[in-house]
Amino acid sequence: MPTTDCAFEERFSTSCDLLRANTLNRPILYKILKACAVERMPLFELELFIGEQPEAQSATQPPYFLIQWLVDAGSLDVYELDDEGVDVTDERKEGLSEDEIDDLIFETAYRTNEVGLAVLGEFDPTARLKTLFETVPERLSTYAELLSFLEEPRAYVEVDALLRGRDILMLGRDEGDRPLQPSVFLDKLAAAGGIVWSEGWIITDEGKELLEAIRTEEE
Repeated sequence: MPTTDCAFEERFSTSCDLLRANTLNRPILYKILKACAVERMPLFELELFIGEQPEAQSATQPPYFLIQWLVDAGSLDVYELDDEGVDVTDERKEGLSEDEIDDLIFETAYRTNEVGLAVLGEFDPTARLKTLFETVPERLSTYAELLSFLEEPRAYVEVDALLRGRDILMLGRDEGDRPLQPSVFLDKLAAAGGIVWSEGWIITDEGKELLEAIRTEEE
């Protein structure tokens, strides 16, 4: 049933803090909200969906815990359903014993609410990647090259070998300073949702879309 005990702004803030504070779990938390924005998903389907995502390899919690985090934060609504898929409301529970209520509830399902939709907008990878590329335009070609390089899984040592010694690592730094580590580019792309770890660093669907857009502009 939809959560209504907190103001929208409070639930939005709590949900955003949840995603910001859980770097390794953020991609899966985002995908849960995105999947449940289309239609209500039963728990077993949602857990299967999570397990199939490459980002699940980096998650630090089992699927149910991640789902419950979003419910507790107020961005994901939970529904109790009977064996015909009809909502088990408080009115239907009235006068029933705990055992009778348990027998009535066949499954639980989840749906992203208005708070969760706002969180999806806040953490949209496409928008975050565009902001990343626009913040330091001089790095765009390097980001594009790296995204192209990561169209197949790559270990960090391969990324390090690709970028090590390049002038771009000294951009904005004074003479005598140490150059940036190649890992900085990985970290920023991962934080924006452009790449993910799945037996190696690999580009995401959103990363592919922007890479294709960059390639088109260059033609």
